[in-house]
Amino acid sequence: MHKTLFLMIFLSSICSAKTLNIPGSPNGNTLPFVLAKEIVKRSDIYNSVGYPYGDAGEISFAKTVADLNDGVLDLFWTATSADREQQQSAVYFPLYRGTLGMRLGIVEQEKSETFKQVTSFAQMRQFIPCQGKLWADTAILEANGIKVAKSLGYGNIFAMLEADRCDYFPRGIFEPWSEVKREAKYNLTVDSYVMLRYKMPFFFFVKKDNQSLAKHLNDILYQMFEDGSYQKMFLNDPDVKNALELGKLEKRTIFDLENPYLTDKVNAIPQKIWFDPLAGQ
Repeated sequence: MHKTLFLMIFLSSICSAKTLNIPGSPNGNTLPFVLAKEIVKRSDIYNSVGYPYGDAGEISFAKTVADLNDGVLDLFWTATSADREQQQSAVYFPLYRGTLGMRLGIVEQEKSETFKQVTSFAQMRQFIPCQGKLWADTAILEANGIKVAKSLGYGNIFAMLEADRCDYFPRGIFEPWSEVKREAKYNLTVDSYVMLRYKMPFFFFVKKDNQSLAKHLNDILYQMFEDGSYQKMFLNDPDVKNALELGKLEKRTIFDLENPYLTDKVNAIPQKIWFDPLAGQ
C-alpha cells in the first residue's frame, strides 16, 4: 500500500508540473535564456523550459505579443514603456540591471577627443546627438534639454555624422563596436570619455491577467539577487562581459539623465538592483 501511495503522489507531481514556454531557440544563451532556465530549477510550479518556435529563426514582435496573449508563450522580454506595462504584466526586475540605458557615443575618428575635456552637463549639452525621430531615447534626451538631430531611418544616421549634422550617435553599451566595424566606410570610432545614463529597464512580461506568474518570477529573481547567483550570471553573460571590457565605464564621466516616462512601479525598484559601473557591481 505504501508503494502504491508513493507511486500515486509521484505521478501526481509529474502531471501537475508545467513547462515554461518562452520565445527563441533551445540554443539561446543570452541572459534571459539563462535566467529562465535557472527560474525553472528553483520553481515549484515549472519543471522545464519550452521553446514553441524551435529553430524557426526571427519571429516578429507582433507575433510574440499575440502568442503571449493566446497562451502559446508564458513570457517574453523587452524594454519597458508605460504602454507595454498597461498591455502586459511586467516582472519588475531589470534583467540587464539598467545597462541598456547606458549610452556611449559613436563619433568620427578625427573627432575622437571631442569629449575629453567635458566635465559638466552644461558642456555636454552643447553637443548635438543624432537619433531616430520616433525613438524613445529621443524623447528622453529632449526632456533633459538636449537638442537632437533626428533621422527617419537608422541607416541614415552614420551619414549624418559624416556630414557634421550632429556630433555623436549615442548607442547602448552592447551596440557601438559592431556598428563601427560594420559601417567602416564612414571612419567612425567609439568615444572613450563620457557616458549618458538613464533608466531604460528590460523586463520579463507575462499575460496581463497572469499576476500569479508575474509574482512567482519576481520572487525567484529577487531571491537569486539576494543569494548572489544572479550577479554571477549577469557578469558572465557574453554580451555584458564584452561591453564592460570594451567600454571601460569606470573611467568615464557619467551624466545621469531623468527618464520622465517611467511608471511609479519602475521608480520603486530598489537602487541596489541597478548596476553601478563605478563600483563594478
